[in-house]
Amino acid sequence: MGFNVWEIGLVVILSDFILMAVIDHIFDLSFEKFKWANYLRERAERIQIRMGNRKWTAALMSIGWLGPFIITSVPFAGGVWTGISLARVMNLSKRQTQLAVGFGVIIGCLVFVLAALGILSLVDIAEIG
Repeated sequence: MGFNVWEIGLVVILSDFILMAVIDHIFDLSFEKFKWANYLRERAERIQIRMGNRKWTAALMSIGWLGPFIITSVPFAGGVWTGISLARVMNLSKRQTQLAVGFGVIIGCLVFVLAALGILSLVDIAEIG
């Protein structure tokens, strides 16, 4: 299509930011409209309080925004859906969620762009002619 790798990366980042807003809105609507979703959220909060008393889960919950950031930025670990879902489970604020997932999207896309550039530098395309 005539785009270089950096332009494709920018398009991916912009589309992921749009996806991030849509998914966050879907989560907000689902909890407001469906009673069973509120029940699940309340149950998740009770489980979170109970698990917060255990050592390993308390350590996991203490990492805060790093969890969604890592899940979003590490290739093939998750993505926007998984990052926002984890942030919801961890009861992060909307701002923390957006920052963690947003920076994760940027870092994850940068990893893919640099990997693509590295692979393209290894491949020598001979001209046909």
